[in-house]
Amino acid sequence: MSDRRREADATLARLGLDADALRTGRASTDALAAIMGGPDGEALAAALGELASPEVAATLVALEPHARERAARREIRRALYRLRQRGIATPERPSAAPGTQPAEAIAEGLVSHFDGRGDRLLWIVRPLPTGGVLLIAAQANEPEGLRDVRAVEVGRKQLRRTRQSLEAEADIRLVPADWRTLDGLLVEAHARAGAPDRARDYLRARPRLTSDTPIPAAEPTSTRVAPPGIEEAGALAAASAALVEEPELRTWLPEPEAAAPFVEEIAGVRESPLVLSGMQQQERLRDILRRAAARLYPPGVLARRLEGTAYVLAETGRPAPARLALAVASVLRQRPEAAAEVPFVAALVERGFGSLVAADTARREDDRKGALVVTPGELRDRSSSRRGRTRG
Repeated sequence: MSDRRREADATLARLGLDADALRTGRASTDALAAIMGGPDGEALAAALGELASPEVAATLVALEPHARERAARREIRRALYRLRQRGIATPERPSAAPGTQPAEAIAEGLVSHFDGRGDRLLWIVRPLPTGGVLLIAAQANEPEGLRDVRAVEVGRKQLRRTRQSLEAEADIRLVPADWRTLDGLLVEAHARAGAPDRARDYLRARPRLTSDTPIPAAEPTSTRVAPPGIEEAGALAAASAALVEEPELRTWLPEPEAAAPFVEEIAGVRESPLVLSGMQQQERLRDILRRAAARLYPPGVLARRLEGTAYVLAETGRPAPARLALAVASVLRQRPEAAAEVPFVAALVERGFGSLVAADTARREDDRKGALVVTPGELRDRSSSRRGRTRG
């Protein structure tokens, strides 16, 4: 494999694209169009030029109208030239009617996974005639709604640097998504926030993006993963504990403050003066963890977070964990009363409470040791106090 091909494969992987799917024409056109219209368009065109197939040539021709940057359009022409040199026939570029542009090229959407607090980033980027872009950058929470939204005009290089910085320093990866889907989610998040202040007013910024009626709110779906059926979802969910090992889900642990009452209950069971058999103690602990799961991970909220994160997993080339996440979400919606029995939920609770209980136990042990430690100065003070009272 040549250095150029290795570099192309690395670029496609970074963009969350599968080289084999691109080579055979099975990649999502909407996702490719979104990338081509954004800051990574030039890099995408260069990488596609290293995949020698008629399907890739047709894809490049179809993507050219979506390229906003002059550099991206120039790179598409170079890629097509290289393919023709390698004997790949390239279709004629269609002529567009004057003054028209594809609806997909109006804007580009980018979305991150949900973090442990239920927050995620949603970006909508619209090219400006001046050469820069209008960036609507929002932070939304599930289930609380919009936390923050900003509409700013920035240069494409600055946008690219900001995106790279988020990935390198905060481990937040933004993947392409249909901007209309994100618009619908932001309208919903705005409503959930309830009478938002200026910093959280998406409807104030939205007219700069579009005047169209928003589509109903729904999580983005990936063409890379087929959602499991009801029976298959149950079978997949039974082996879902491994999901907690995915980087995006490692932070989905209980917040210490919210978990504190349950940690106290666990400590009470362990330190109870009542003599309990091992079986009785374990049953009490299981009951506490079941109630903790219902309180800290409401099934509907957790299902929505899993569906949104499944999209990011799929678009970054991880179809297996994406299907697991969709399967768990399906089971949680079908049987919310049995959420604590789902291995993924049980693993989240057990892992989170394991560390919290260990920290609480260590703190209590330190407090007990501190109460037993008496310094020489304190001994002298106590002795003096006793002698004084005796003389009196």
